[in-house]
Amino acid sequence: MAAWFQSQGIGAGDAVALAMPTCPEFVTSFHGITRSGAAVAPMNAQYAAHEFADQISKTHSKYVVAHAALAAQVQAAVLKVGMSPKNVIVVGAPEGVAESLGCTAYSTLLACEEPLAAEDIDPATHVAALPMSSGIGGFQKPVMLSHRNLVADLVQLMPIMGQMGQVKRQIIVCFLPLSHVYALTGTMNFALRARHLLVTMPAFDPVKFLENIQNYRATMISVVPPVASLLAKDPMVDGFDLSSVEFVISGAAPLTEEVGDLMAKRLGATVIQGYGMTELSPVTHVMQPTMPDVSCESIGVAIPNVEFRVVDPKTGTDVAIPATGPSSPGELWVKGPNVMLGYLERPEETAEIIDTDQFLHTGDLVTVDARGVVTIVGRTKELIKNKGFQVAPAELEALLKEHPAVADVGVFGVSLGDGTGDEAPYAVIVLAPGRKVTPIDLLKHVSSQVAKYKFLRSVTFVEAIPRNADGTIQRAALPGLVPALNG
Repeated sequence: MAAWFQSQGIGAGDAVALAMPTCPEFVTSFHGITRSGAAVAPMNAQYAAHEFADQISKTHSKYVVAHAALAAQVQAAVLKVGMSPKNVIVVGAPEGVAESLGCTAYSTLLACEEPLAAEDIDPATHVAALPMSSGIGGFQKPVMLSHRNLVADLVQLMPIMGQMGQVKRQIIVCFLPLSHVYALTGTMNFALRARHLLVTMPAFDPVKFLENIQNYRATMISVVPPVASLLAKDPMVDGFDLSSVEFVISGAAPLTEEVGDLMAKRLGATVIQGYGMTELSPVTHVMQPTMPDVSCESIGVAIPNVEFRVVDPKTGTDVAIPATGPSSPGELWVKGPNVMLGYLERPEETAEIIDTDQFLHTGDLVTVDARGVVTIVGRTKELIKNKGFQVAPAELEALLKEHPAVADVGVFGVSLGDGTGDEAPYAVIVLAPGRKVTPIDLLKHVSSQVAKYKFLRSVTFVEAIPRNADGTIQRAALPGLVPALNG
């Protein structure tokens, strides 16, 4: 696969987008693209056509490797950006189907007999992946992760993973999207590096997930809080033999102590929570299996070679750490070899999140104790988290402003109230003079153009959006405009 891309002139400085669910071909495609010298732009399989087009355009991808199930959306996306259908490589289609669509068949790449050129890159500066992130706010933008970033984070994780029986061959069932760097590093590349068995699922199906754990005798699973809640509380779980599971890793969003403890007791497994950001490759903190007295609600301690500070947002100084108990809250700043190179073609936004001392400001509020155990207590950033994915208010605001009836809009997150910590986007809207529209119309306007996890929970019409003197939205004031949320 790498040789085929090189034969097409693809190499250092180029990007290839990847639109695929979690499957073996994602793995071969990711490593084939990076071996060619190009960077991978992993795209969420839930995207709508305009979201695919946005990432293809922002990353300047010259090819797209797409699963047949996503071919229609990807074809619509490449037409938007002016790319030839021949530059879409279709995976998983019957013989002749890709060609009938004017695309290239994946089998063509695998049959390439061209010689593969030797590697000639600097792993510290050469971009390996371009996932998307909103960082601490604003629109989604490509994150430049180098080969060293990804390898460093994997090596940093290995001592912790070693406490979970690294010498033993683990069996891992993975439904998490490999396009998300949590699974890309912590599941896909971890399994490859340690030679563990990785069973892939293209999407989460609760029954199939439980069947796979039972049938493959999985010893380790990685989950997000909604799935942790299912494992902890759903009666259906009792119908399956999950006794093989020894370790459960939760990430992408905060896990509550109640759910973590219930899941650990029900499965007879060790539950570990980690923390990270796309910009951090992604992990910086993980609970240590050797610290059983630490609540699974915490994110544990820093992994090797990560420095961190907990900084008072008002004073800019480090919070005091008491001899016992947690500190007062502060923003988590981190530094290490896993910190991104920056945002592609966005030096100003890079400078906003990485300071001159190379500490990345996460936008998450945490406490820390004398042992270095960190607990997330809130956010300074405006991002909404739903099912482990980021939802950027700015993206939905821009989309709503495209509707002729919308004069101004503010989007914020509201709790789903299901104990998972997930939020759904909620919009407060100022109508344009003389215009009328129903909330349902606006919900449909958004849902027809975005992935499901970005769907609006509801809409409320207001007289004005509160803004600061510089024109930015006063996001903390938005929930107060909705009587139903304050009753």
